[in-house]
Amino acid sequence: MPHTSHRKKKHVQNKRTEILDDDGWTRISSSSTSTGKPPPTTSTPTGNETSSAAGPHILSASGSLPARDPMPALPGSSLPSMLSRFNDIESRWQATDLCKTLTHVLEEEILTRHTGQIGPVSTCVMLGSGSFCGDAAHWIDRHDSAYFQLAAFRTIVHTVERVSGQRVRTYAQEPNYNDLDAELLKSLDITRVDHPRGFELLDEHAVAYSPAAEREVEAGIMARKPRVWLHRSLDYLLEEGGLGTRSAVEFATSHDHRKLPALDVKNFPFHGSVIWWRKREQDPDHGQDHPIEEIDT
Repeated sequence: MPHTSHRKKKHVQNKRTEILDDDGWTRISSSSTSTGKPPPTTSTPTGNETSSAAGPHILSASGSLPARDPMPALPGSSLPSMLSRFNDIESRWQATDLCKTLTHVLEEEILTRHTGQIGPVSTCVMLGSGSFCGDAAHWIDRHDSAYFQLAAFRTIVHTVERVSGQRVRTYAQEPNYNDLDAELLKSLDITRVDHPRGFELLDEHAVAYSPAAEREVEAGIMARKPRVWLHRSLDYLLEEGGLGTRSAVEFATSHDHRKLPALDVKNFPFHGSVIWWRKREQDPDHGQDHPIEEIDT
């Protein structure tokens, strides 16, 4: 009998695909066919990379977040043009319900709740804003998103200083920051730091702001237990089990929280914002004084 061979049927695996919807949000589709505008082809992160709003980050050999991975500046970028763009966006931010609610919660529920301050805030740290002028291939301009986050951070800083009458130290950590980004931050009295310094600065007298943070960033912040954390809900961590759940349970138990209004900006990390703050009975240094530079009046 003649030998008959049969070609094996290939197994087709549906791929996860990023789709840009008409409303401007980037979504993930697991089907082989989907509607929407496919983004430009980009390299798929390997096991040594992790994606963020600013693009893939190359991890260090230890598996931690990268210290530096500066993104080249968009041609034509300059400090004056960046400041002009930021000033415009900050004005738009200050007119939003989110900004007004954030300020109110800080003033009435966190910094002056009960009689006097819960405790002094000496440091504010922003982690992971993305570059303000980086020349990356994105199908949505994410520079505006980074500027909005910077405006929100400054609202926190100014509110803390206004309520306390004391100056706080301000820092920003983002591996994609380039020299122009650092100049912009410096002009606004914010010091750029490299990983892991941003986490090391967090303690019971610090405020952390982590827009659209990756899990490594979330874990690092929860471990440091800052006094205030502007982030998002931790429900997904509380429900999934594992080490992340234990850390989230411990953090949620010792902190109050409030959900903030949405902000109608496309592809923006403020979706589902939640502000967390340490419960008064959890303040280990309640009633103690801490030396902080006073603001000249």
